[in-house]
Amino acid sequence: MEAPQRKRIGPQTVAYLDHTGPYSDIAAVHHRLYAWAKQAGVTPAGPAFTVFLQSPDELNWQAGRFEVCLPVPKATPPTGGIRIQTLPATDVLAITVTGPYADMPAHYSEFLAWIDVEGASITGPPRETYLVHPAASGSGDPKKFRTEILFPVAPEE
Repeated sequence: MEAPQRKRIGPQTVAYLDHTGPYSDIAAVHHRLYAWAKQAGVTPAGPAFTVFLQSPDELNWQAGRFEVCLPVPKATPPTGGIRIQTLPATDVLAITVTGPYADMPAHYSEFLAWIDVEGASITGPPRETYLVHPAASGSGDPKKFRTEILFPVAPEE
C-alpha cells in the first residue's frame, strides 16, 4: 500500500439515497442516481461516492448502512425520491486502490492497520470515491477499477 495522503475535502452538495444491504449492491444504487441526474438535467459536479454509516470497526460488507452520493450543483432541488444535503468540509487520510470491489475488505484492513500504527484519530465513518467504475450495464474490467478510500481524521496540530 502506498502511503496515504492527508487532504481537506468539501464542503460538498450531494444528491443521495440511503442504502441498507450488501456492499455489492451499491453500484446499482449509483446507476440509479446517474439515471435520475440525466432525467432531471443535472450535471454531476464530481465522481460518485459512498459514505459508510458505520464506524470502521463495525463495517458490515453483507448488510451495511450507506449513503450513496453524487455531487451536484448547490441549487439542485430534491426530486423523485432523491435527497439533497451538503456535507461539511473535513480533513481525511486517503489512498487510491486499483482492482475489483471484492478486494475492498482487504484494502480497508491494511489501511486501518496503517492508521493505527501511525496514531491518527479517525473522526467519522469512511467514504469511497469511484474514480474508474463499471458502466451502467455492469461492463468494465474489475482489474482497472480505481477507488479512493477516505477516512475523516482530526486536523493536524
